[in-house]
Amino acid sequence: MNQFDIYVNKTVPFKFRGADMSFDLSHALFSSFDIDQGSRLLLKTVAKNVDAAAIGSIVDIGSGVGVLGIACAKGYPGATLRMRDRDALACAFSERNARRNRVAPVSVDRALFLDGIETERFDLALCNVPAKAGTPVLDRFLRDLPGILSDRGYGAVVVVEPIAEAALSSVKASGAEIVFSERGPGHSAIVFSRGAAAPADPGSLWTTVERSEQVLKAGKASYRLKGYWGLQEFDTPSFASELAMDMCENAMAGLMARRVAFINPGVGRVACHVQARARGATIDLCGRDALALAASARNVASGSSGPAGNSYPFASMLPDASYDLIVEMPDITPRVDTLEESWIHATRALKRGGSFVAAMPSSAMDRFERRRPKGWSRIAERKKKGFACAAWRLES
Repeated sequence: MNQFDIYVNKTVPFKFRGADMSFDLSHALFSSFDIDQGSRLLLKTVAKNVDAAAIGSIVDIGSGVGVLGIACAKGYPGATLRMRDRDALACAFSERNARRNRVAPVSVDRALFLDGIETERFDLALCNVPAKAGTPVLDRFLRDLPGILSDRGYGAVVVVEPIAEAALSSVKASGAEIVFSERGPGHSAIVFSRGAAAPADPGSLWTTVERSEQVLKAGKASYRLKGYWGLQEFDTPSFASELAMDMCENAMAGLMARRVAFINPGVGRVACHVQARARGATIDLCGRDALALAASARNVASGSSGPAGNSYPFASMLPDASYDLIVEMPDITPRVDTLEESWIHATRALKRGGSFVAAMPSSAMDRFERRRPKGWSRIAERKKKGFACAAWRLES
């Protein structure tokens, strides 16, 4: 059993261009009960409108569990495949399903949109476009996407109906030529060729994803915090973050916080608050979401007086006995109980005498507390509007 087995919800069959496949799905990822209708519509549109002889290389952007890329790799034998997603768990499932279907991708990268591949060329670029990424981000992405196509290549995207017209306008504005578009229940699929599109803009992604900037206080100290499209708390802290910032004050009382880890840091609100209070501390970041880690790292770096920290996709990768303080916003996934893992990783990665702060919905805190192992003493707990936060000390 590997660490991702617990995330498998079910396995479903699928067929594309005569190739039989099966996919492991997860409650922690998009479309957990069946292959979603948007992906089905996109693959049907690709099969009808893409010249199979032209497909020698494929890239699946935002691959999720890998349906689009793997299906096309099976349907167009001999084509190379690259997959990428901002979620480390999605990348793990893309790799898992590639093995299940005997597909060997060139790479599965945890990355943001076209970051790092702007100068490469592909014969088929696929994306089930995430509507929640934000209007300016999606416009930039869809204008740049045709620029990574080869001269004979095709782009193929599916979007939810409310943003279909805007998506089509963005693709057209790039200079790409629309080959075909099709509407289905709640979705639209668009297939396009490179046309007159210019190469994708290699300029900084961050000029597009930045959404807000604030100057905030932590006691007498102040710090700057930028908000980003695609991440919550861009202008206002959640109740969980408010509780965590207050609880960290209790947890750090009498504690020399030289190195601190934040698990699932979001935009970095709590990390920046603690950094402002513990000047010179090394801040490490951990979480599945590459955008959250990069955004948090940028916010932390803007006010840092200490050495640069490290980033890790999973808490199992945090170094042993290294931290004076660990702050976690646990992932709460339906039908997947990872609360005990949080205690295991905190016990292993924290120094003796160090503090652990966790914030989550109140209903989850009761279960979390019941899983607390021996060797921990609770410092304090607070609740606010359906959320709870507590701090514990690992006994020496």
